[in-house]
Amino acid sequence: MRKFELTASNALARRATIIDEPAYVEARLQELHPDLTTIIFCDAIRGGLGGRNEATRASAPTAAGVQQWFKTVEDLRTLLATVQWQIHEQQNCPFISSPEHAISIVVMTGNSDTGKNGFEDPTNQAEKGAVAENFVHKNSQLELFNRAAFNLAKENKRETQVWALLYHYDKMLKEVRFELSLPTGFDNKKITEWGERLILGSIPNNPTDFTIRKDEPNAPATVEVEPKTGTF
Repeated sequence: MRKFELTASNALARRATIIDEPAYVEARLQELHPDLTTIIFCDAIRGGLGGRNEATRASAPTAAGVQQWFKTVEDLRTLLATVQWQIHEQQNCPFISSPEHAISIVVMTGNSDTGKNGFEDPTNQAEKGAVAENFVHKNSQLELFNRAAFNLAKENKRETQVWALLYHYDKMLKEVRFELSLPTGFDNKKITEWGERLILGSIPNNPTDFTIRKDEPNAPATVEVEPKTGTF
């Protein structure tokens, strides 16, 4: 884990706590929830790359990125639903929440600072609206408590902390970098601050390693889908 000191270039923005050592990342994931592992997020990101690689020259210009996001969301929610996490939406924003609703995860595309332990924290690539602003505000309020107080709130099932699986596809390096991070600041449709960032790594995009899906029937996955209630 590396520490950063405030300098003239970043003194105006509060920097996130960054965890990038694999062993510490895995330990922190387990602290967040026993079902969370690096492997689950890697599998979801690989699935997203598979979706991206299904785009062809005849596809719409934005197809690759859109299909990557669709498949990343689908795979993450399917994987966690197998261990009783709940699939739900709020104003068409897809979430996956732990059974006790202590933690919820949303998938977002990030800018080029995503997945890097560099001089700047990332932000979301696509503009976000009221749903994101609302859960970021709640995260910020929860951060006012120390971790012991927050753990007590989780045990009493009073609050849900929303984390973002943030990923960025680097067209130059042909890789996707990704992290699980806690958004705590929001302004002008962008996330401006993160309380904590868990750097999960990067996966190279080698299309020859991916198998294009065939139109063959498969047994449907059994998942728990929670009715749309508009709240966590």
